[in-house]
Amino acid sequence: MKQKISSDNIKSMINSNAEICIRVTDYIRSTLGPCSMSKVFFSKETNIITNDGATILNTLNIPHPISKILVEISKSQDFEVGDGTTSVCILATELIIMAKYLIEEGLCVNLVNKGFRKSCIICIQMINEISKKIENTNAKTIKKSLMSCCATSLNSKLISTKRHIFSEMIVNICIYMGEEFDLNMISVKNITGGCINDSFFIKGIGIKKPFSYAGSEKQFKKYYFPKILVTDIELEIKPEKNNAESKIKYIQDFQAIIDAEWSIIYEKLDKICKSKIKAVFSKSSIGDLSTQYFAERGVLCGGRISSDDVNRIAIGTCAQIISSISDINDFTLGRCNLIEERQIGEERFLILSGCKSESVTIILRGASDNLLQEIKRCLNDGIMIVKKTIKNQTIVGGAGSIEMHLSCKLRKYANSLTGQNQLIVSKYARALEIIPKTICENAGLDFMNMVSKLRYLHTNSLNWAGIDIEKGKILNSYQNYIWEPSLTKISILQAATEAACSILTIDSML
Repeated sequence: MKQKISSDNIKSMINSNAEICIRVTDYIRSTLGPCSMSKVFFSKETNIITNDGATILNTLNIPHPISKILVEISKSQDFEVGDGTTSVCILATELIIMAKYLIEEGLCVNLVNKGFRKSCIICIQMINEISKKIENTNAKTIKKSLMSCCATSLNSKLISTKRHIFSEMIVNICIYMGEEFDLNMISVKNITGGCINDSFFIKGIGIKKPFSYAGSEKQFKKYYFPKILVTDIELEIKPEKNNAESKIKYIQDFQAIIDAEWSIIYEKLDKICKSKIKAVFSKSSIGDLSTQYFAERGVLCGGRISSDDVNRIAIGTCAQIISSISDINDFTLGRCNLIEERQIGEERFLILSGCKSESVTIILRGASDNLLQEIKRCLNDGIMIVKKTIKNQTIVGGAGSIEMHLSCKLRKYANSLTGQNQLIVSKYARALEIIPKTICENAGLDFMNMVSKLRYLHTNSLNWAGIDIEKGKILNSYQNYIWEPSLTKISILQAATEAACSILTIDSML
């Protein structure tokens, strides 16, 4: 419902927006931390079980424009960093609540926004000062550091009990792919059955064997150093559409039309085989005639392959997706070392290995499709975390330690200020405590007692003091290898601060 609010009633607008943000954040608050809970969505289209903040907010499809700001920053965080999708919304909402108190006391909105942005910049400087560089003395040390970052991220996911298995898999994949790689070249295939521990990855491109007509059983199971054609051309004779009309004078002319259709398809097939192509992959269908024709000449073919898989094959083998048979030449054809057909569980797969561009296929096993879809989302987050860590090379302690460190340092800085600026910076510092507070709440701990202890320890320069949710005590997050990329924390601060400031500047809804 459209509502118009007078510019004189800014406080009322901010209160209304704060209430909306609180309601949205309450949906995902319980999904933060190692003791997070999952949400279930049932609909006609799909069933989803997840504890990923971005997925939950996106699935809720809340129409309110203020809530959409939180949804967008969560999606942006997921796209840019892969982790912190819940934290960014919780922090943004807490900043709005703190700002609401300040504005009720008579402070100007623009002054609050200015103070929040300044506080954010100071926090980023503090993160850069305290962050640790990953030791790159040898490959083993680097791998261990990356696994620690990945395991910390996965510890709040559905696969937390298997985090060490999957973190090692993810790190091995990222090291194999190199520092700069295209995420689209990592494919995840779900196979229902078996257990999670049976999951593995293949160095190469794996696609589920597409539907094949009679004659496909004659095709070889292995092709060494094949030339590969990637196309979107239909290699099939189809009946004419309904109400199609062709005017002929003599009955013999009808046979000429039929012969022309056969001649066209055979010309295409002859051109492909004469080019010494050994594998044909198409987005469109490859009919029974073409399948048998290729099989008799030792050519592998697969039609109706998904666009993602076709694009992956084209990039991996350095082929071009052609739309005309006349475009076939050595420059448009792809190459790899081996194509083989392999049985995995109940599925048949075509595996392309030894491609010119690095590519990986992850095979996930599990009891149900819903479980596999959530594991896939977890792996995507883990891969993003490791990729950003490799690029940025700096880490900070997790378990709420970095937020408490920033909060205490910011309070100390606020004491050096006077007047309204001191109030604003102090409120920003208090808002940062919402992350360790929520972690404690979800773990069933006395958050007031734990946050008080953390505040005392950080005031006394124990910078990595964090929450041990298993024992209900304080631990040293850095010494216990609870690490997170500093880039993740910086991104959370920037996105949450900008979202809060954007919402605070809204004084009416038309």
